[in-house]
Amino acid sequence: FQTFQHYFKHINLRLSADLYTMSLSQHQALSTALDKAKKGELTSQEFQVLVLQGLISLKESHVSLRSRLFNLESEQILVEAVSVCSQMSSTAPAMHKTSPNEDLRKVREKFDFNAVKLYQEYFYKESGEQRYLTFKQATDLLTRMDFKYYGDGRFPLSHYLREIIGNSPVVNFVNFVQAISMCVSRPIPLGYKEGFEEMDLDSNGKLDAKEVFNMMRQASDSCYSWADVEDFLAAVDVDQDGKMDYAEMLRAFHFTETSG
Repeated sequence: FQTFQHYFKHINLRLSADLYTMSLSQHQALSTALDKAKKGELTSQEFQVLVLQGLISLKESHVSLRSRLFNLESEQILVEAVSVCSQMSSTAPAMHKTSPNEDLRKVREKFDFNAVKLYQEYFYKESGEQRYLTFKQATDLLTRMDFKYYGDGRFPLSHYLREIIGNSPVVNFVNFVQAISMCVSRPIPLGYKEGFEEMDLDSNGKLDAKEVFNMMRQASDSCYSWADVEDFLAAVDVDQDGKMDYAEMLRAFHFTETSG
């Protein structure tokens, strides 16, 4: 477990160093806007404009939202900005109040392992054996699941999904649930997403013993045996299929941290 934690931490630090894109002036401007919004000195609409200009405007900054989110400090600011926007808005669409399915309605407010597992079932039922969706299929599924916006309900979630997949014509589950986490204002640290995708060599959405073993050898100087790999998988493999899917990985690492 410590090896995995080190691996994901290393990825976050590497991405933060390589893609440090938010300038000091942008950072200060958004921090000032947050302070004013909390004090009631900005209307919801005024604050939305500042957030949009500071974090989302691609034409002005020539840097994508996806790159900005790799900056750990910027990611924290964005999370707070999304939260403040949600609290300030009194006219946002009531997309959190209705859901196409009772199970979805139950897990929506609590973004945890059970929620991600349910979203994973929806995704793979839609994608079938190919394990991925086209961008249109993914956005259509998000809409049917009632995940349409992020922020205070005015920013289309499809825009964020496009940013995180870049030029890829397809969407895997890792990117799909990343968009959902943004919609419910519980962004998953991108180090987990990038780390899982790097380890998933065959892109089937699950890590087998060989893929886990390869990661362990790359992430640590310690000598690991197949027994170590089997012990690790036994500890995290909830459905006992001998592999670790993304929901199980988040359960073992991300949700353990956020539940404290």
